[in-house]
Amino acid sequence: MTDWKSSLRSDPMPWLLENGSPAIRYRVLTELLELGRENLDVQKARQDMLEYEPALKLVKAQKKNGTWGNRIHAGETKKDHVSMEHGMHMLLEYGWNRETAPVKLAAKLLRTYLTQKKDMEFFEFTKEVKADPRQEKYFRWFFRILALELLTRTGYDDNRARIAIMELLELTSGFVDLPGSRNPTEEIGASHPLIRQEVWNRGYPFMPDLYLTRLFACSPWLLNGEMAKMRLKKIYDYVMSPTYQNLAPGLGLIRTAKGSFLKGHGIKFHPLEHYQTNGHVDEMLMNLEMFARLGLVNRYPLLMNHIDWVYSQQGRDGRWSLSTKLYSDSSRWSELQRVEKDWRSPTRKEVDMTFRLLLIMKNQWERQMQMLDRRDDGYPI
Repeated sequence: MTDWKSSLRSDPMPWLLENGSPAIRYRVLTELLELGRENLDVQKARQDMLEYEPALKLVKAQKKNGTWGNRIHAGETKKDHVSMEHGMHMLLEYGWNRETAPVKLAAKLLRTYLTQKKDMEFFEFTKEVKADPRQEKYFRWFFRILALELLTRTGYDDNRARIAIMELLELTSGFVDLPGSRNPTEEIGASHPLIRQEVWNRGYPFMPDLYLTRLFACSPWLLNGEMAKMRLKKIYDYVMSPTYQNLAPGLGLIRTAKGSFLKGHGIKFHPLEHYQTNGHVDEMLMNLEMFARLGLVNRYPLLMNHIDWVYSQQGRDGRWSLSTKLYSDSSRWSELQRVEKDWRSPTRKEVDMTFRLLLIMKNQWERQMQMLDRRDDGYPI
């Protein structure tokens, strides 16, 4: 029987284990080869991973309140900002989880966003929240979504979190079901249209975006339920529709008593040539990884074109060595994909690229089999 490795021209994993950083070696053993903690190689790699210099440097920058830079939100994806969101994502890329002290410290704060505490800390959004009750409701939901993703990915995957994720899946699917989702904004003469009031629900417009998508993508147990799979297909058929794509990535303005602000974080897809010409392949790979984890790459011809190109770039040795001109140096997506210390070394660059693309291939193969029920799609396009 074939598996995800059957499409490789050669198996690069022994080479990754020999040449990769401690973080890469640990993730190859645990995520690609799926070896358990009782394995001696995993134990050794884990110890080395916890002593990896870039991770230790990041840990030293964490503040006593669990944040980085007293910020929660990472901001615009085209720039790298110091924040809890970015700091936690980098630790996750280095292989750290809930068993480590920095993650536990951050989790203590993140759990507060799953409650209804009145004195919740909003950090960089404190001024906006205090000035406007509508923004307080909005950012309570936003922080809840972000916190759930970070907690789930670091191993805090309990029943309480799953119930909260199912609620968000239902609310997002409910937005897509609304007649207003076919025309969710109105022109007001500004640079971006205004999100209509009729598509709001409980103080938040549950338009599927980057944050909700990352949350669903890190919850593979959703693919075990028929109703959840149907809702995911419905949501991402909407994301791929012209209606949504015409609004992304801005999605629309949110009007408050103190003016308007841009929601942002919409997922915009482009033809392959756009990413190559503009040096944004890092963004394309990030989107591919999310949709691969959702088991939905095979559902959309545009994404199949992207992943076919990925397969075509594989060398005879099973490795990838894409030009760095295809990556944006200032992009947060590029930063997240550089687990090795730097890319001035061709080997380090090749290690990072190969590991990232193997992750996409593995998830694309295995999750699409779950999503499509052995290729029998109960919710066809």
